[in-house]
Amino acid sequence: MLDELISTDTALNDGMEFISLDFDEELPLEDSDKQSIEEYLQSRYNVKIYHLTYEQLVAQGLYDAGDTKRKGILLSIEKQEQSDQNNMTIEVSKYRSNEGGLTAKVTLAYQQDQWKVVNSTPTKES
Repeated sequence: MLDELISTDTALNDGMEFISLDFDEELPLEDSDKQSIEEYLQSRYNVKIYHLTYEQLVAQGLYDAGDTKRKGILLSIEKQEQSDQNNMTIEVSKYRSNEGGLTAKVTLAYQQDQWKVVNSTPTKES
């Protein structure tokens, strides 16, 4: 799901040096799931992976509020709606700067011991 989001609007990935993952604390993800996501993204994109919010990125000096060309992207997973034990819809966003970001609503189904994307609908793009 995150890979699909990253591959949308690839101009936002230009010169990307890191990906920061901001997971909603209410998402039913085990630490091992989070670690698998991190390892996959690190190997796929060969960039540093952080678990920082926007505010934490700014505080750590990784985002400069005045710089429109930031060195990484922030992926947020939020607004979970679980219709039953095997189906859920979440909102995910990709943010690089005030000039670039997108949000999508993603429907997941738990099949064969893993969550799979069954539908992805863009909801906002800037």
